[in-house]
Amino acid sequence: MLTLISSFHNYQSVQNDLRRQENKVHHNQEQLASGKKLLKPSDDPLASHYIQNISQQQEQLQQYLSSIVLVRNRLENHEVNIANAENFADESKRLTMEMINGAFSAEDRQAKKRELEEIANNFLNLVNSQDESGNYVFAGTKPKSQPFYRDKDGSVQYAGDDYQRKMKVSSMLEMPMNDPGSKLFMEIPNPFGDYQPNYDLQNGSELLLNRATNVDTKDDAAYRVTFVDMNNGKFGYQLERNGKVVDADEFSPEKGIEYKGLKVHVKGQITPGDSIEIEKRAEFSIFDTFKDAMAWSDKSVSDTSATAKLHQMTEEFHAAFIHLNKARTDAGARLSTLDIQEQNHEDFNLSLAKAKSNFEDLDYSKAVIEFSENSRALQASQQAFGKTKDLTLFNYI
Repeated sequence: MLTLISSFHNYQSVQNDLRRQENKVHHNQEQLASGKKLLKPSDDPLASHYIQNISQQQEQLQQYLSSIVLVRNRLENHEVNIANAENFADESKRLTMEMINGAFSAEDRQAKKRELEEIANNFLNLVNSQDESGNYVFAGTKPKSQPFYRDKDGSVQYAGDDYQRKMKVSSMLEMPMNDPGSKLFMEIPNPFGDYQPNYDLQNGSELLLNRATNVDTKDDAAYRVTFVDMNNGKFGYQLERNGKVVDADEFSPEKGIEYKGLKVHVKGQITPGDSIEIEKRAEFSIFDTFKDAMAWSDKSVSDTSATAKLHQMTEEFHAAFIHLNKARTDAGARLSTLDIQEQNHEDFNLSLAKAKSNFEDLDYSKAVIEFSENSRALQASQQAFGKTKDLTLFNYI
């Protein structure tokens, strides 16, 4: 009886070994067919955990790469629009300079005004441009609202906000894909410093404000400088603050006019009686410059004060050009950053793919050897099982 029990246990052992060998061979076949070392998590739980983490990182990288493509498209469109605005500002400066030409007739100046008016209309259309998704490019974070419009007085108003639309392109970086129109077109640094000029000049005068600054940021007073003949070949000046005379002295072109924190420098030929009023202004809007340039162009070509204001408009158009050029450079720098970030992601993605391959990809040479060994072991198990299953009780009688 004990011999019978032992024979049964031997039979069970051979049968279990056969099944194990069959499973190994089947597993080898699946590996060779799929090219994967790991077919299910239980094959290697630790490696499967690493592969899952790598796959999650690869998925995140793919999202970042897709975001980079979108941001790049938006930034390239943004850069082109700024470049076009730049060209409009430069062309407007050229037209305004031509209006200053003393040889121009009133009809010539009106012809240039019409050209400038057309540019102003085209400029307004440009700053209300949309991208391929219908988003207004210069509306800040309100892309579905038209940012710029003319009010009943013909002044251009802004309906967007002052923020940038951003998209995450890496775990540490959110990339702006636009700039708000308010910052680009309505907050341009004043080329004259802290003040803007209003002229009351004598016939034939060529006086212009060069620069006026004030270190006292709380001083919001309006100042007026009037020049007088000192009868000694030199000019004197009288400085008023909010209509009250606060200073008077001989004028020195090198030193300019200084009063407390205020410094005023002028250029051009002075005529006795010339007067310049300066009002506080740190920034200006190019839309106001368009409007003012067209308004002053209606004045007589012999109006020296109007001509001086047109000089101011040329300086403002030039300042707008510089301001927009800087904005375009900033957009280009963002595009360069995107290129670097994209390359970093692709390099990291390649490293992840190699690490993942080390964990899950099959080494075919080793797998073939293992398959051959397991196949031979299976044949041996099959032979042993064949002998064992033929045994009966009569073999032990």
